[in-house]
Amino acid sequence: MYQLNTEQLAHALGYAHRGAAVQAQRVVFDSREVLPGDLFVAIKGARVNGADYIDAALERGAVAFVAAGDIERSKASQIVAGDGLEFIQKLARLMRARFNGPVIAVTGSQGKTSSKDLLTHILSRHHQIVVTHENQNNELGLPLTLTRLTESTEMLVVEMGMSDFGEIAFLAEIARPTHALVTNIGIVHAEILGSQAGIAKAKTELFPYVSQNGTIAVRESDKPLLAPYLPEALADTLWTAMDGAPGDGGYWVEDLQLSTEYSDFVFCGRGEPFAVRLNYAGRHQVENALLVIATALALGESPETIRTALAEATPLSSNRMEKIAHGQGFILNDSYNANPASVKATLAILAGYTDRPRWACIGNMYELGPYETEGHRAVGQQFAQLGLEKLICVGELTKDTAKAALAAGVAAESVVTVNNSQEALAYLQAHLPSDAVLLVKGSHSMDMAAIVSGLV
Repeated sequence: MYQLNTEQLAHALGYAHRGAAVQAQRVVFDSREVLPGDLFVAIKGARVNGADYIDAALERGAVAFVAAGDIERSKASQIVAGDGLEFIQKLARLMRARFNGPVIAVTGSQGKTSSKDLLTHILSRHHQIVVTHENQNNELGLPLTLTRLTESTEMLVVEMGMSDFGEIAFLAEIARPTHALVTNIGIVHAEILGSQAGIAKAKTELFPYVSQNGTIAVRESDKPLLAPYLPEALADTLWTAMDGAPGDGGYWVEDLQLSTEYSDFVFCGRGEPFAVRLNYAGRHQVENALLVIATALALGESPETIRTALAEATPLSSNRMEKIAHGQGFILNDSYNANPASVKATLAILAGYTDRPRWACIGNMYELGPYETEGHRAVGQQFAQLGLEKLICVGELTKDTAKAALAAGVAAESVVTVNNSQEALAYLQAHLPSDAVLLVKGSHSMDMAAIVSGLV
């Protein structure tokens, strides 16, 4: 956090201050994560009131706290604020107003966190950067990220998530990005937004907030959905494409070679082409890398820096295509979340392991709205087309996945349906071959990570 003491913060944000003026190192709202020197912000949630944990935070070393009312604590100063979430959001705006470096916003239906991680690998080689931790991309997580800005920060990378209209605009107003990339327009959140067109409308709320001197990297395949909102974009639009040069100029891939461990391609477009080895597997990751490279070049990074960073890149966020040894085989842990496109992409990676049994454990995919049945069926059809050995369908919605796989010719003994992750774990513990490669993926609320932890 910038070097402002608690009294200065309170004054700048319009709050009362009690006690001595102290310099806090970080802003924390979870008392279990407090370290000595932190500012603890009490947030009242649906089930937990942060004010009940002030003493716990102070015992762990917090030097000040934010809470409503006059709360006497001899060891700490207080900023009096009735709404802890609003305090963090106002503090984030203050921190952003002091920051003059590039701010890169990453959003999209899937691939946000992977793209953010790839960009982080590139930018952090020569710059002091602040970046969204894991997927802290909502109305609390994004402002919290901005509170980590300091005098030495050179670049800021923020991930932006949403589930309804207005949410991206709210986050963009706080972050005020200079650059942006939109990974794609998929069908996640169609349950609320109604259609893919509605999702495009919600995601492109970002466009008017991006600096006119900056860039917005987008996929040419999304152009029909983005077209109504392009006039709102003042920044330079960077189009990317997997199959030949974009019609409006931009960047594309040639000589693509995919393996189960990495992806090789030649990056083409503005400037001289250059070869890239991406240390991620999958065509979908190359699509993400295209957007990332285009953005990195716009930020002044050299092809050599980009090549080196991507060749060494590893996932920085948990439960995203982690390769974990298991017996003589291994687990592909992509259990954090799922949608039809991301599941199909990871099934394609699984298919590359032709020297061993290939098992897929797939959980329900939520928030698909009118695409729910179609999306689950598409996964079953993909499984059949790839000729994989075993499909474990977890949850009620994946019964459509199982039916589609069977209808496409998969043998009945190769498809198993279970009700939840506990039943899936029990089945796998009893039947998974020791040399198999197992893909585990599903929506976050399906607790697919419990399957992985139970096996390892």
